[in-house]
Amino acid sequence: MAGMIACATVTSKEIATIQEEESEIIVSETKSIDAVAEADNNHPPIEPGLSCNDCHEINLDANTTATQLWISGEWGAKEAGEGVMPKDQLWKEIVKIIGGIKKDSKTYVLGTSMNNIPLTTTAEFTLDPEKKVLYGFHEQGTEKLLHIKNNPHVSLNWHVEFEGNFDVFLCCQIRGRTELIDGTNPGYEQILIDFLPYEDGARVPKDATPKQRGEHLKKFRQGIQKGFYISKITIDRVTVISIDFAKQGFRRVQRWERQSS
Repeated sequence: MAGMIACATVTSKEIATIQEEESEIIVSETKSIDAVAEADNNHPPIEPGLSCNDCHEINLDANTTATQLWISGEWGAKEAGEGVMPKDQLWKEIVKIIGGIKKDSKTYVLGTSMNNIPLTTTAEFTLDPEKKVLYGFHEQGTEKLLHIKNNPHVSLNWHVEFEGNFDVFLCCQIRGRTELIDGTNPGYEQILIDFLPYEDGARVPKDATPKQRGEHLKKFRQGIQKGFYISKITIDRVTVISIDFAKQGFRRVQRWERQSS
């Protein structure tokens, strides 16, 4: 009996070793796939809880998505390529929609991800239309900053609240890369001065003279450098959905993309 148990134990170990080796072979043979790919009958068994991106690199070229059809494909009364707004004109429209500095900053839904776990938060950002970047101002130690430190790729959404009226439908979806700027960066203070609405937090006395106001704001800027980060998001892509575009003869869905350097 003891011999039979020992034999069974060895067999179990051998089976486990074989399964492990087979798993390693499967992982090593995985290839990149398109986002629309589906598993066929030749695909190895998929363990519960696993998804495609656990083993494969996913190609997101957007060439077959509904969005891509709306942007440039044959859709409705538009032929393929018809109704696409010129890039420079589109950027001007984007500036009209999400532009504005200081108190004209916009509140966005910010999407971040770390270790395949997504997070959405709300945050205020202001647009630098020349550099095509967004600036935000954040207290240190938040979960979203931890995400960004580990994965700088983010997405943002700004939209007019939809109340059932398609005549005022307006939405901007943004993808970009984030740099976190701390108080030791030489450009930190100037970004505050030029773009971010920090002044209300300084609580300058109403009866302060211009000189006193300047001194008060400078002291406040110096005081917050240790506790706050500025986020600089380089915009790589903006997808805009606006009914006003259709009224101008363009497609209602337009996409601006930064030219690769």
